[in-house]
Amino acid sequence: MHEFSIASQILDTAREHAEEKGAVRVTRLEIEVGEASHVNPRQLETCMEAAKTGTIAADATVEIETAAPHAECACGWSGQPDVAKNALVYAPDLTCPECGDRIDLAGGDSCRLMSLTVSDEDPTGEGSTGGDPTGEEPDEESTDESTQTETA
Repeated sequence: MHEFSIASQILDTAREHAEEKGAVRVTRLEIEVGEASHVNPRQLETCMEAAKTGTIAADATVEIETAAPHAECACGWSGQPDVAKNALVYAPDLTCPECGDRIDLAGGDSCRLMSLTVSDEDPTGEGSTGGDPTGEEPDEESTDESTQTETA
């Protein structure tokens, strides 16, 4: 089950990003799982719940979205390939519906952290590491496109 190592990598990236921002916790993680990534979204969700225990993201909400695969061919064809339902089990040989040549996946074949929300508020209410004294919302959302974890 490689989903646990992927969950750990995602949490490491989230921790690093939160620390760079001076945050004390991660409150939300948005993850995209490509349908052709060989990652099972339900298993990843279970692994995320287990792996985040005791971390800066322990109470974070985890949202997992799936992304359809997108392919391109040298002949100019571009679109959604006909991927078998059990693509998690084997790597299908994808061919172009126009010319029959092999096509290359251009998307939907990876697992990545799309965005995270961090907070500088201590969840126990025993103080904070900063924040706005006016009481405005301390959460900050940022997207880090460099958090892609290749799985194919």
